[in-house]
Amino acid sequence: MYSSSPTALHPRIPAGTVWPSAHKLDAAAILARRPVASLQELMALKSKGWEVDELNNHFAHQRRSADSSRQQVNSYWYKTMQRVMGELDDAARHVVPSSGDLAFLDVGCAPGGFSRYILGKNTSASGIGISLPVALGGHDCFLEKYLLSRFKYVEQDVLLYDLHEDSSADAFLAALEASFDLVIIDAHALRTYTAALDTDAIAAADPDPDAHAARKSAHTAYRGALLIGQIIIALTTVSTGGTVVAKLSHADSFPAAQLIYLFDVLSDSLLLHKPRVAHTNRSTFYAIAKGVGQGRGADMKLAYLAGLRTLWRELRFGGPDGSGRILDPNDLDFVVTAETMLEDYVDRLVELGDGVWRTQVEGLQSFFRKKGISGV
Repeated sequence: MYSSSPTALHPRIPAGTVWPSAHKLDAAAILARRPVASLQELMALKSKGWEVDELNNHFAHQRRSADSSRQQVNSYWYKTMQRVMGELDDAARHVVPSSGDLAFLDVGCAPGGFSRYILGKNTSASGIGISLPVALGGHDCFLEKYLLSRFKYVEQDVLLYDLHEDSSADAFLAALEASFDLVIIDAHALRTYTAALDTDAIAAADPDPDAHAARKSAHTAYRGALLIGQIIIALTTVSTGGTVVAKLSHADSFPAAQLIYLFDVLSDSLLLHKPRVAHTNRSTFYAIAKGVGQGRGADMKLAYLAGLRTLWRELRFGGPDGSGRILDPNDLDFVVTAETMLEDYVDRLVELGDGVWRTQVEGLQSFFRKKGISGV
């Protein structure tokens, strides 16, 4: 076990260890400046895991399961995500009040576990859920019919909303501006997402290596646009003083670290929490920002949104062929540069991220023991 101090040197990491890649925003850069015990241990465990082929097979199976549209799998995640939302609610000291009016937006909601938790806890709550249509690779919504009088379910690819800065706002989203007490953004890139592909050139069963590479490139590009698009939607639709719950990945690295900074300066309070209910051995976590629009940097909100909209257009329609491009490490410099993060914000990032890294360490240690991997 490591020390309770976030910056204490882990006993298994030799003193004087040199961490490479210390000039960009990632775990190595943080560790070059601060000996964060939890992050050191996490990097050591990841390194050990990369050496075990069996783990690659396990995570590949897990990804296939997550992509599955089978009813049994979706039913499992419907129940599990209710428990995840309950844990987030408890960790943040009740983002969902038990009574009183509550308007919420749930982006990437299917199969509906988060919305089910909110509607069940607060019988005065009402919400809108947006999720990828099943025909495009999305999941079914499992919400019980009796809840639908307080819930509007919208099947929509969020990448098709008009989010860039030079056009009039999308009519649907414009009507929702500053409308919600709580906004959840939990959509993630699905390998089953068919709209990201040029189906004439890339057939699902095409064994050609070039087709496979093009398929992978299309999915890689759409991940960035999906993430930034959700941030735009959240900051546009949440009411001043409201709460945003955002799923991110790799708190120590770009782009999550800059987005943590963004939520931190725009909000009264920020908590990072990694649920113990599911995926403790993965790098995903949730940022829970309360009092959005009331933080020390609230006067920059419109400027940040303008920058995000410009970036979103480039991610969606940039690149050599106009079909989009991947996120670049400098893309969020208009929010905060990596240099500023590492020089002026690193202690705050460690303070926020330490609990996330600790939980993942515990999750990986338990996982490795179950798999019979020694030395953990």
